[in-house]
Amino acid sequence: MFGFLKKRYDTPIETRNYSKMYLLFSAILFLGTMYSVVDEVTVRRPWKGFQNQYRDTAMIRFTQRMNDAIASFDSAGYLEAKKTFDEIATKQTSTEYKTATMQLAKVKEDLLDAARNYTFAKSRGDEAYYYFQTAKHENGDVEETEKKLRGYEKQMKELGAIQSGLEHTRDSLRKFIEKIDLEVKLAHGKVDAFYANISKWQGKVEKIEVMPLEIKQVMMTDYERTNFGTVKSRIDRCQTCHLGIKEYDAMADAPQPFTSHPIPELLEKHNPEVFGCTTCHQGQGPALTAGTAHSKHGDPNGDHYWEKPLLEGKEVYASCSSCHQYEVFLKNAQPYNRARQMLVEAGCAGCHEIKGYTDLQKIGPQLNKLSAKTNPDWIFRWVRNPKDYNPHTRMPNFKFGNDTAEAITAFLLNISKENSFTTQSGAYLGGNSEHGKLVVDAVGCKACHVVENDERVRQLRGTSYDIAPELTRVGSKVNPDWLFDWVRNPKHFSPDTRMPNLRLTDGEAKDIVAYLMTLKDARPMEEHTLSLESPEKIKFGEKIVREYGCSGCHAIKGLEKEGRVSVSLSNFGRKRAEELDFGDTHVHHTWDEWVFGKIQNARQYTTERIISKMPVYAFADSEIVTLRTFLRGMTKDTAEAKFAMLNSPQRNQIQTGRKMTVQYNCIGCHNLEDNGGYVKALFEDAGMAPPPITGEGAKVQEMWLHNFLGGPTPIRPWLNLRMPTFGFSDSSINTVTKYFLGISKKEMEVHDYAAFQQNPEILNAGKSLFTVNQCLSCHTTTSQIPEGKTPSDLAPNLGLARNRLKPEWVLDWLRNPEAIQQGTRMPQFFPPDEKGNPTATFTEYLN
Repeated sequence: MFGFLKKRYDTPIETRNYSKMYLLFSAILFLGTMYSVVDEVTVRRPWKGFQNQYRDTAMIRFTQRMNDAIASFDSAGYLEAKKTFDEIATKQTSTEYKTATMQLAKVKEDLLDAARNYTFAKSRGDEAYYYFQTAKHENGDVEETEKKLRGYEKQMKELGAIQSGLEHTRDSLRKFIEKIDLEVKLAHGKVDAFYANISKWQGKVEKIEVMPLEIKQVMMTDYERTNFGTVKSRIDRCQTCHLGIKEYDAMADAPQPFTSHPIPELLEKHNPEVFGCTTCHQGQGPALTAGTAHSKHGDPNGDHYWEKPLLEGKEVYASCSSCHQYEVFLKNAQPYNRARQMLVEAGCAGCHEIKGYTDLQKIGPQLNKLSAKTNPDWIFRWVRNPKDYNPHTRMPNFKFGNDTAEAITAFLLNISKENSFTTQSGAYLGGNSEHGKLVVDAVGCKACHVVENDERVRQLRGTSYDIAPELTRVGSKVNPDWLFDWVRNPKHFSPDTRMPNLRLTDGEAKDIVAYLMTLKDARPMEEHTLSLESPEKIKFGEKIVREYGCSGCHAIKGLEKEGRVSVSLSNFGRKRAEELDFGDTHVHHTWDEWVFGKIQNARQYTTERIISKMPVYAFADSEIVTLRTFLRGMTKDTAEAKFAMLNSPQRNQIQTGRKMTVQYNCIGCHNLEDNGGYVKALFEDAGMAPPPITGEGAKVQEMWLHNFLGGPTPIRPWLNLRMPTFGFSDSSINTVTKYFLGISKKEMEVHDYAAFQQNPEILNAGKSLFTVNQCLSCHTTTSQIPEGKTPSDLAPNLGLARNRLKPEWVLDWLRNPEAIQQGTRMPQFFPPDEKGNPTATFTEYLN
């Protein structure tokens, strides 16, 4: 080696040979260049491979569907439609049509001339009128100027008559021509309809044949803002690989990344060409490789430290709050809706500040009068562990020891001494427990309460918790005098209670109490001697109640102005795992796992230095995931006005109304916006369940609805289930009314339907149609069930229609019932193409 170098050194530069060295370096340069080209075109552009693969897959699927469409072509139907079209098309070549067309052209020209002549005559008439008025005021030749004026007025009248005659002729000719053109167009449309499916797939095949290999990019220059308030652009290239998201018919079962979007309805309102994909799914929009685009923990090709990793499964719904932060309910977003409903039902806003949920009513009962309701032993055991008495209560377990539970009991009983409420001793004199059980089963108590482990409503609702106390052991909890007063009129004891009045008679109330008092807690209980009079113990109990934020869920005397005791959750979704303390646990150090563990058992992160006062809930795993999805969406990120669903007075009224329907458990009985109706689980006969009420705003008269919410009256008298009296204020009734009107896209307009004047001629025709169509075979006009009928056979009582229903709604209902209420048994008697307007006669008769 060194000898070669010495020899080369001794060789004069002029005689040295560099050819081999040039060849070597040229080869290296060539290979490097080729590698760079391959790396640039292929290795660093995997999306090209995906696009080629998609093109091949789509071509096969589109071609197959085109061939299927050709194979299923209805040739006989096509020939019949073509024959009909040819017959109708001859009208456009008929002498009458051609003559009418030429006449129309001629009349249009004549009309232009007539209009021009009339305009000139009018100008001369205006001039003559001026000279006539001048002559009158300046002693001119009035007779001569008036003569000229009258002559021009006569000419204007004659020309106007000519113009009107031409316009009438033009309209008649145009109507004749347009009628024929419309017939031809409709007939041609029926012919084209046979080819529509073939043309659809043929067009897709042709488009995929010429599909270029290119990066498909959506740029939103004004979607969001930086932390400094400046507008930030968002680049989205997801559709470079996810090419089949809109091909619902052909790519629904295709593998990723070619499969279609699972919810087509969402893409109809969120066009990916405008919104992109990362607005909902997060991930890294500019990325063109799977690893960097997804950025999920555990992805060997991904970057685990991206601020916004890809959201998958139900967690995609966490993004909804960016644009819909004021919305309580979103169509086609059930996980989002369920999370918001759980938030209200679980009372999270009692301890945490959560944007949009700062004005909710407390979910727990008031605690100022407990001595009138229950006994110290029960209070003590309940405070110590609520789940021991009722495993499905919403009240969490604070893990209090005996001493702490006793102190809280002492405090609560102490404030009860100062209340003015008293029940009349001996007010309850006994009742029929067997009849009481029948009343509880019939009037609707089980829509909210579980009784004797009847879990059918709870199971249909799909929650691990009840929205009202379980009554299986209530006889060991309350005293009968208080219970009698409570079931007769709940607001007598607690004016703010959500428990409604079922308008029970004294006899029904006594029977219910008799039945409920038989439901005892038969389990053996440990004995614990309570000492509840010590001032120190009472003071300690008050201290604990304040520290643990009990007033967040309960009204407690002296604690009315207490604030929330825990952290704000309004931007919790932006916390990173590094900001969370995992204590001494082995929980995997991710945001997802920490939140899941916190909701599952908040105390597991407690150490000597980390004190946790958050109680332990008993949510099912699926419910924890739902709440975690909600928390992930709790950020201060908001989309710009162009993309966001902005709040408005009407939307605000709708959101407030939705919160009320959850708060008062309207959805326990009624199906409302595709949610609820759980009480139907108690009935084998569907006709015994309450009706869906989503369209009430368009359906019923505003005054009737206002009166009904204030004091319900039977609409379906054959039902045993009672619509409760909630004791709403006028303000609350207006809130509910505006909510129903809002979701029906109606404004508050109170009409005086009583002033409606009937047309006797139309009334008689309506009565005739009412009889011919045998409306009373389903409907009734009385409160009695016709012989041989069951409630599921019956439709609403039409005797109430005049004062209850809006005539315009009745018209829409009769035209197309299915369009208003999917799945209704009401038939469509009057197809859209039927001549005349028979629905108007029906409406006249019903009113």
